[in-house]
Amino acid sequence: MENRRISIVFCGGCNPRIDRGNVALQIQAILVARGYQIGYNSLDGDFVIYMSGCTVNCALKYNLNNQPSVVVAATSVDAVAIDEGELVSEIVMKVRDYFE
Repeated sequence: MENRRISIVFCGGCNPRIDRGNVALQIQAILVARGYQIGYNSLDGDFVIYMSGCTVNCALKYNLNNQPSVVVAATSVDAVAIDEGELVSEIVMKVRDYFE
């Protein structure tokens, strides 16, 4: 299996409505088990997860190019409201859909 590098880029965390760290750790556990490499706060990945804790979506300000990505802003994924309990599975599905 080829290396697939995922970067999770966080906002500053000033007003989180979700536990960004916990969500990221769950995503990491699932994707690492499937052979993905996970890095943090770097745009040096094949796919980027922009992880903002609230709807202001500050993590997206780091999007400087057209890299494949998914945007998480509180309980929305790519501007679609998601039940908080489904965030991890929705994000993982978006990553897998891109690569697989």
